[in-house]
Amino acid sequence: MKRLYIRLTVFFLMVCTLLPQSSQAIAQPQQEPTVIYQMSVDGKTSKVIAQLPSMHRGSISPSGRFVYTEKFGYGKNDPTIPYLYDIKTKRLTKLSGYAKWSLTNDVLYMVENNGLVRFDPLTSKKTRLVEGKVDYPVEDFLISPDEQYLAFVKMDRKNANPQESVHLYLQDLSSLKMKINDRFAAVSDHSLNQEVMYWLPSSKKLFYRANGSIKELDLPTGLKYTHNLTTFPSYSNDMKYKYEIKEKEEYFLDIQTGKKVILQSLPFMEGYLNKLHWSPKGHLLVAEEYVRPSNSQDSYSMIRFYKNIPAFTYPFGGTNGSHKLSMYLDSYDNIQIIGWNRDEKSFYVADFASVHAKDFAP
Repeated sequence: MKRLYIRLTVFFLMVCTLLPQSSQAIAQPQQEPTVIYQMSVDGKTSKVIAQLPSMHRGSISPSGRFVYTEKFGYGKNDPTIPYLYDIKTKRLTKLSGYAKWSLTNDVLYMVENNGLVRFDPLTSKKTRLVEGKVDYPVEDFLISPDEQYLAFVKMDRKNANPQESVHLYLQDLSSLKMKINDRFAAVSDHSLNQEVMYWLPSSKKLFYRANGSIKELDLPTGLKYTHNLTTFPSYSNDMKYKYEIKEKEEYFLDIQTGKKVILQSLPFMEGYLNKLHWSPKGHLLVAEEYVRPSNSQDSYSMIRFYKNIPAFTYPFGGTNGSHKLSMYLDSYDNIQIIGWNRDEKSFYVADFASVHAKDFAP
């Protein structure tokens, strides 16, 4: 009788393991690892420097040792999770909040408990910069290029006036003193990749989105200006060139001479630049080029490199290239430029997991 009981118990357990589970217990399909490439600016050398678990976006530290990365959630009960990957030790560490790199050092500025901290990946030391409150959380932030100022926005959830519920702060990092510089309405439909703020490389001006426009805060005078733009301007880090795209034209402006280098203008506007990455000290530029829409609710892109504006090359070969990164689908392939090497002789590109809508369907 005892043996019969044991056999029935084992049989019952085996059947249970074969039965389909509830939808909540079904794991997401296995995804390919994220691959990080280091690409020489002349396009002659491309090598894989890291492979890590499947992620959706990220950025590399100034030294090239660490990668800050995020894995997007698939629903309300599956949140986006930020990680730190050490290329040297191949260690992946879960972080307490989303973060952004210092432009010069391997230091992360990170949202934690609705406030902001500075985090050293080598020592794991945290320095509290902004205290957090549940009803007054930090929503986004951006460190100035000279690291003297921290710009951040907080959401006042108790504010009776929705037109002034978002507060723009500027903090002096030497004294940690801060003050509100503007108040404006919240926007609920920001794209995942849409930047909310942009610093001039000189750290003298801050551009930010407010009430459907792009505004400019001039730090020396404290004056604010409103611009009729849909995207931020983009300046080379040596302040030699400015890139802008407007309704009627796309161009580079030589700031010293005032001369415009027109890339394209109406009636034909296609193949424009997107997600520009200037070299750390000069005016080399690597950017994504929008090519054309696809028939799969996506678009084709290529990586373009500028050494001497306006001349450019396609490091991965462009439409004639055989490399898997030569031309790709923007959302499905999700290829992203994640930073420059300090020597300005190479840059980094990551092959992330798809962020196409069909891959996040319920």
